[in-house]
Amino acid sequence: MHQPINRYLEDAIAAEKSFETQLRGFAKEATLDEARSLFEQHAEETKRQHENLTARLEALGGSTSSLKSFLAHMFNSAPKIAQTGHNDEERTTQDLMMAYAVENAEVAMYEALVIAAETVGDDATADLARRIQAEERATAEKVWSAIAPSAIESSQAAEDSEIKDTDELDDTDDADAVDSVDDTDEAEESNEVVVRYIQDAEAAERNFEDALASFSKAGEQPRVQQLMSMMSEKARTQHQRLRERLEELGGSPSSSKSMLAHLLAFTPLTAQMGHDDAEKSTQHLMITYAAAAAERAMYEALIVAAEEADDEETADLARELQEEEEEDQRLAWEQLAPSARESLQAVLSHSE
Repeated sequence: MHQPINRYLEDAIAAEKSFETQLRGFAKEATLDEARSLFEQHAEETKRQHENLTARLEALGGSTSSLKSFLAHMFNSAPKIAQTGHNDEERTTQDLMMAYAVENAEVAMYEALVIAAETVGDDATADLARRIQAEERATAEKVWSAIAPSAIESSQAAEDSEIKDTDELDDTDDADAVDSVDDTDEAEESNEVVVRYIQDAEAAERNFEDALASFSKAGEQPRVQQLMSMMSEKARTQHQRLRERLEELGGSPSSSKSMLAHLLAFTPLTAQMGHDDAEKSTQHLMITYAAAAAERAMYEALIVAAEEADDEETADLARELQEEEEEDQRLAWEQLAPSARESLQAVLSHSE
């Protein structure tokens, strides 16, 4: 009866170890003191978490696996990707988005562990999972609160960089001309930041559509497959709306994938690793819950960038899409516990 619980614990330990490494990397590159402190504090908390999980696994007669869980693989895809296509301040915002996604992934992961432990009567594991889940929720709230200030800092840094590049004009006699150039440069740079964020969001939604379509054809739970199919269609309308707005601003879809696009493109493969086929639907719900959280964070940054650029049309679109992602998160959460129970029952019946 403890075999599936041990596997869940091994997954959680691998995920927490990977996230600890990632958090320490985020702390080193953070440009915002609040973000750096947050990453450092949670890295220490994460270390304690995987130590407590390891102790529980050993108490059940298990040992840490050399194999990484699907969430650990997903987390490890983030650090390199987060370095591409943005300035240092924007990377801190990206790291916060990723941290918010990971916190939510872990909230979902511990929900599945709680259900599994309760199903087999393992109250000690269920209690540990609840305690760690509460810590992840609290950290997720702190990370969310840091996203908007970081996005403001990155937008202002981009504008300051553009102004610095035109400082040589200050030596001219025509002060009015200099002011005019500065105002124009600020507006152009603000627009470029908005365009960059929309490109990232459009790429992420395209990849999320594909990931969800894959999820709708896998697993053994029809109601989860139907939910994935519905969300895939929603993601298709979302990236179409983003593309329309992007073209209105004179931009075009990016040929390179954003951080979240890479993450979402990676998920179908990682979701197939290390578990019984009966558990895939539960894994898909965990990933979907985390991805929707990531996109909520992504739209929060876009709202800030658009408001800094006085682009209310883009800000309104981002708010609309953010509400849709919040609904996806809610729908995935509602299905998670029933899916986890059904998955575990199927795994136990397979092992009889």
